[in-house]
Amino acid sequence: MRALYLGMAALCCLALGGGARAAESTDMTKHQVEMPAANWLLVQTAASMTSDGKTLTLKGVAPQTLMFTDRPERAVADATTEGFIKHWNTGGKESFEKDPPNATLSTMIDGKPQLTVVELTNPKLEAGNLTYDIKVLGGEVPKSAEAPSLFIDWWYGPGWGPGYRWGPRPPFAGGGCWRGYWGHLHCRVVF
Repeated sequence: MRALYLGMAALCCLALGGGARAAESTDMTKHQVEMPAANWLLVQTAASMTSDGKTLTLKGVAPQTLMFTDRPERAVADATTEGFIKHWNTGGKESFEKDPPNATLSTMIDGKPQLTVVELTNPKLEAGNLTYDIKVLGGEVPKSAEAPSLFIDWWYGPGWGPGYRWGPRPPFAGGGCWRGYWGHLHCRVVF
């Protein structure tokens, strides 16, 4: 019984110490750093999906599009899905409109994983559903599935920082990066 009490006390101490560190790390301005120029990979998730072979609709799409990179530095980020879609046509020759991204649709069909590679164009976000026109590049698009994940090929995000003032405007208006407790870079992108 004494071991149980000691174990519970140790867990409480860890939780209190971790809570203090978590509260300290939520102050983004305290540890802000410049966002590195990098090739960001993007992930969109949804409650379900449907497709007719020409379009892909993510139903109940998550309000955040997740981003990650491992070059030049491992980093994670997020942006609103609405902002990401609005940004689709900006950025000139680097925009997704001019150079449509490929994406891998990951689903489970009859308990088995299924991957389909598609090219994405013409996104439309309406009432929590995100529809893309698609061109199938590999595999077969399921007619419907629950809990799909869409892994979108890289978006090049140029470097910028909290004090950005000089040079051409970056393709997004704000946000910031900060160092997490373990030294990893976390960013919030505002398109």
